[in-house]
Amino acid sequence: MFSVGAHVTLPRVASDSHLDLILLLLAVRDGWRPPDSITEEEYNQLKTAKPSPLRAFAGFGCSNSGKFFGGYAREKGNRNFAKNAASSLDKLRPLIQGVTFFNCGYSEQDVPADVVYCDPPYDGTTGFTVGRFDSKDFWDWVDFRSNKSIVLVSEYAAPDVFVPVWQKQVKTDMNGSSGKIDRVEKLFVHKTHEEKFQ
Repeated sequence: MFSVGAHVTLPRVASDSHLDLILLLLAVRDGWRPPDSITEEEYNQLKTAKPSPLRAFAGFGCSNSGKFFGGYAREKGNRNFAKNAASSLDKLRPLIQGVTFFNCGYSEQDVPADVVYCDPPYDGTTGFTVGRFDSKDFWDWVDFRSNKSIVLVSEYAAPDVFVPVWQKQVKTDMNGSSGKIDRVEKLFVHKTHEEKFQ
């Protein structure tokens, strides 16, 4: 059975094209804790503000379905979206200690790595907040990168040269206009690395 820990060497590096997200992760790593509440007025002001950890927190953590500024998520019953998001980030903090973050796209990230994990925008979803995302170009890059690294990709489907090594039934409301949609989230790897997961 494949063990990620046995294949990961330091340092750990993470990157994303979304500047706000990188600023948020850097701030959380270094001890910043977001507020337990964001009003709708504050949310709307942050929507047009300069990139910042707080803007990312509001844009992702306080939005419907976690879509960046996809509409202010109003409290439902005892659910406080800002408080829940802040709590999740508190739990993430110890896991990202020692991680170096870069604001760049996947094709600009060429740090040598034993294991690469990619969580691209799911093909066919509602959009990409920092510009166009070409899924075919991405999978071509994963194919090429798999020659020198074990590349794991979280997606619902993949080209034939990739195989799922893990999957889980999930419910999502990211694309649902009424209620949650059943999906099977999968972790894909290039066929040349399949035997490492058996």
